[in-house]
Amino acid sequence: MKKIIAFLLAVCSAMPASYALNLTIPSYPVESVIPNDFTFDGGGNCSGDNISPQLIWSDIPANTQSFAVVFIDENFNFLHWKLYNIGAEVSHIPENNPNGVGTEGLTNFGINGYGGPCPPSPTSGNYRMTVYALNTTFSSDPSIAQIQAAAIESASYLAFRNINDDQERYEYAARYKLTFFAEWSAASHPTDYPSSAHFSPLIGNTHNIDGFIWDAGGIATDGIRQMAQSGGTSILSNEIMDLIDNSGSESLVSGPGADGVDSIELFFDISDSHPLFSMTTMIAPSPDWFIGVHDLDLKPAGVWLDDLEIDLLPYDAGTRFGNSFTQIGASTSPREPIFRITTAPLQNNVPLGRFVFELISTTGEPSDVVFLNGFE
Repeated sequence: MKKIIAFLLAVCSAMPASYALNLTIPSYPVESVIPNDFTFDGGGNCSGDNISPQLIWSDIPANTQSFAVVFIDENFNFLHWKLYNIGAEVSHIPENNPNGVGTEGLTNFGINGYGGPCPPSPTSGNYRMTVYALNTTFSSDPSIAQIQAAAIESASYLAFRNINDDQERYEYAARYKLTFFAEWSAASHPTDYPSSAHFSPLIGNTHNIDGFIWDAGGIATDGIRQMAQSGGTSILSNEIMDLIDNSGSESLVSGPGADGVDSIELFFDISDSHPLFSMTTMIAPSPDWFIGVHDLDLKPAGVWLDDLEIDLLPYDAGTRFGNSFTQIGASTSPREPIFRITTAPLQNNVPLGRFVFELISTTGEPSDVVFLNGFE
């Protein structure tokens, strides 16, 4: 069996390279050491969790009828995973394939299912994951030769593992540039336009699902109340620091204020364990109005967004009465839910600005943080 696989690998390496179909494994970086989570669970030097990694592919060729995945240790000519009859509509498989995508084929472990890396000697295994876009489906377990013969295109991802390795999970991080384009003018919002129109200093955070700072329909915290009523950031900063201490948030992100028509740039880092982003700024003057984003996922489907543009519409914090920019009424008691403003003087549904996100760089580094990767 090993000789047959070796022959098929040689045939595969002689095939013309394909650059259209693209494969990503968010579970670990390309040409990295494969983390313990994804190695074989057999005791001794192979005491991993035997979880299959998350796979994402894109640029699917026309006329694809199905997909197949093949995972081979090229150094030892050992088949670790074969998954076929994956639907043509599928473009990702979560870690451990919880939805049972595709049909499991027989591997050199003698099992129908994923068998993680377990190199038998100090020689590092070269583990190549390949996804094939196929022009057919199979009625029975296909050989690798049959999969390759039916391939329209293929894409591969190479990583390594040595018998002596002990690699924790990788946590990915990204650096973004955020540009705030303030677009609040007498021309765009003519009703009662104030002469001193401006926005307060930007304040927000990177966080997970436990670290949100505001939400439409929710009740404003003391920090959101201060930001929306006066543009102050001290209380919200303290609230975010508390979220950081409790692991709901990872970082506080801040920037300067802006004139009504202006542009402000700032940079921030964000990680896999806290991939959500929230940001606010007061519409000033106003009773308690603001613009911002909340719980924005910058890594949907396990891949960092290259760029994103969000229109910023006005919200009322529900903490003070007032129907115009300069009318400052009494505090609400109890506080009312945060809501979108659709009445005068901001009734025209025209954004007061935009947030534009641009991915600057990405990194991957070892981490003992076990994080959700977008699929549950």
